[in-house]
Amino acid sequence: MNLGHLDVHSVHHSRPRVQQADTTSERPITPLNVRLEADRSPSPTSTLSDPTTVVRWVTPPSRIYTPQRSDDTLRSEDTILPDDYHHSIRPNGRAYAHETSLGVRFDEEQIRSIEAEASKRERVMDALSMDSSPPTPVDDTPYIRFAIDQLTRDQDVRLGQRQYTPASSESHPSERVRSDNGLGYMSAEQEREAMRLVRKHRSSPEEGRLFAFNATRPLSLRSTPSQNQVLPRKPSDPEIFIPVELANNTFRHPDLTFVPTILRPLSMFTLSVLCLLMTAALMFCAMFSTYHDGLTPWINGIYGGRYFVFSFLPQILGACVFFYVQCVMNAITRMMPYTMMAMYDTKSRANALFLGVFPRTMLWPSWNGPFSIALAKTFFWSSVFTIPLQGCLFSVINVDEVWRWTAVQGVAWTLVAIYLLMMIAAVTTGLFFFRRNTGVMWDPRSLADVIALLPRSNCLRDYPGTDVMRNKEDIQHKLTLRSDRLGYWRTPNRERGIFYCIGEEGASTRQYTMKAGKIQEKPQTAWDVENGEIYSTDARFRYIPWFLKDAFVIFWAVAAFVFLLALFVVAFLPSTAISKGFPPLVSVLPNSAGFSPANFLYSFIPSIIGMLLYLFFQPLDMALRILQPWAELGQPVGATAERSLLLDYPASSPIACSFKALGNGHYRVAFISLLSTLFLIIPILAGGIFFPLVTPAQKVRMIPNLPSFYIILALLVLYLVGLLLLIPRRYEMHLPHGVSCLAEIISFVHASHILKDAAFHEPRSKEDLVARMTGEKTRASSGRRGERNRFAFGVYEGLAGGECLGVERLGRRGGQEVVILGGR
Repeated sequence: MNLGHLDVHSVHHSRPRVQQADTTSERPITPLNVRLEADRSPSPTSTLSDPTTVVRWVTPPSRIYTPQRSDDTLRSEDTILPDDYHHSIRPNGRAYAHETSLGVRFDEEQIRSIEAEASKRERVMDALSMDSSPPTPVDDTPYIRFAIDQLTRDQDVRLGQRQYTPASSESHPSERVRSDNGLGYMSAEQEREAMRLVRKHRSSPEEGRLFAFNATRPLSLRSTPSQNQVLPRKPSDPEIFIPVELANNTFRHPDLTFVPTILRPLSMFTLSVLCLLMTAALMFCAMFSTYHDGLTPWINGIYGGRYFVFSFLPQILGACVFFYVQCVMNAITRMMPYTMMAMYDTKSRANALFLGVFPRTMLWPSWNGPFSIALAKTFFWSSVFTIPLQGCLFSVINVDEVWRWTAVQGVAWTLVAIYLLMMIAAVTTGLFFFRRNTGVMWDPRSLADVIALLPRSNCLRDYPGTDVMRNKEDIQHKLTLRSDRLGYWRTPNRERGIFYCIGEEGASTRQYTMKAGKIQEKPQTAWDVENGEIYSTDARFRYIPWFLKDAFVIFWAVAAFVFLLALFVVAFLPSTAISKGFPPLVSVLPNSAGFSPANFLYSFIPSIIGMLLYLFFQPLDMALRILQPWAELGQPVGATAERSLLLDYPASSPIACSFKALGNGHYRVAFISLLSTLFLIIPILAGGIFFPLVTPAQKVRMIPNLPSFYIILALLVLYLVGLLLLIPRRYEMHLPHGVSCLAEIISFVHASHILKDAAFHEPRSKEDLVARMTGEKTRASSGRRGERNRFAFGVYEGLAGGECLGVERLGRRGGQEVVILGGR
């Protein structure tokens, strides 16, 4: 028997007294009380007896709560109860009004049959236990401690001369219910494993279904509560998190229904109208060309106004819609992890921490999130083909010896289908986010917005050691079996009130202790992290996206230079000058539907190559935006909040990001973001750069539109310059692991003292948070006023006392200095 470290004070030897429950308690039945009391109640076979009426009994509690906050106060917090709650307690309410005891009647024959089955089952179990091998040793220390605690309860009550009230601990058994059968001495890992099945099959709004089974009135004693006696809570009694749904929007507890402007109904309606207008225009061109032998005569060649209208204008219009769709998809990606954590179903919340919070490349579709959103993002992704297809939308046909512009039927109707799918996606997205509980008060665009969700969290005790893990898969393995929820919470200790954070339902709150005169978090679990790895530069500068590693960045630059050099040689060498054109190599004659193989080949292929170049540059731009705040935090002197934690480059449009980066002195980010937008011109112009014409020598050749060709060459030179700018100053952007999801970001702040800073204590708006973080320090470490707080990424002493690697504020009075690891 493993006794552990026991601290036995005294044991009361008197027999436990059984007191009959009074029927004058005023505590209402709540779904949590029913569920928790049911978990604690013994099985029917353990307490069966001869009497036909089963009455519940209670032992005096070991602690008491102040009666100043009653259940009526809790009910006044604007909480929402299930609709069937009021119906289910009406029988109890009538009984309470007449001061009658409630009981459950059992049939005697049923009791005898149950007892017979129980005895038979016990004989079978005894036989099995005799034949079985010795059981695996189990640490029984929690059970011994629990037994001692129960034996000393009555003595504690008499010595303290305490009386307990309808708001006492036994009136709220949820305060003593834990995953280790109420013992309260198990570790956090054991507690989590024990509660796994409960969380797997339970969701918050369904607990009201248990009301119909509560036929017994909650118990209390007749004694009058004392207004001045408040018993402190025992350290071994962790408080659990109880989700709260608020009915009304108040200043103190605003609704968690924020949706970015671009995802609101008006924006989705605008996008739907744009898609509908494009569909109508395409259908008109297709049908008009069929019934009128084309649209308009061909005149003025490839440098006239009509050539611009039919060869470049469709791509320009398609690019506007495509850019709008990109912004919508970026907003969906940013909001989806928070929205899923705010859902009621635990299965939907299970993987929310590991969903990407930053925009991803559109080189391939993404299927993350609920089915409706995954389907909508797939439809939105099909928009990458709109610009290349619109580049070959129009061709020319010979009608009565007159060349006329006409719409290519196959291309036109393909575009109609794509735009209809995009419209369906816009409607689906608008309906999904309409009045949706997204779990956030404002748009979470920066690191500071994520940190503001953590100070009251109870789920950070599982993160020690994740700061130096190699990748997201390792972190996900450590944080398995989770269903973290984002929203409002309360605990059985009503003095804590209602608060907002990322939390875990049923898990205990964070516990703190005093050490050397400083408040520190009590260590919940141990983690195997070598101190040498914490201070290792190899671990500190281990990760950077694969396409920004040295070998790949150099390869991109060299490949772009070789390609561009070859293009210049072919284009301006006298023997192969592009101005003379080149043979089409395929048929140029259009069919009755307007399709010309040469026109399609030399319009669609150059445009799709230009689109690939544009999409390939997007991850490079986004990686710089994501890593720039961390590069600032890694500076030897740290960085202010404006230049680090408050940066929202990933959530900004490329043009807005360029202006913000210029203001903060991040010139490389500004230039790269501007280029990422300009490169959308490449597929626009490439779709209309070549056209089949008959030369004076009566030969058909593909002749380029030289102005558009020269613009493309200039953009390709800028493309090479952008790739060369990626080579220097990338080492400070390295991190121990990626920061693409919430779990990876939280791993770098889970034990930071900034979680206790006033700046992150229940901000009511983004403006409130920014004002707190950008305000001047009241007293700097040097004694001067007017200094700004600076933050850094390094090794610091965490809230639990161990050394951690992550974000911390510099110059904290009475705290250990942050060790910022240097690079090359």
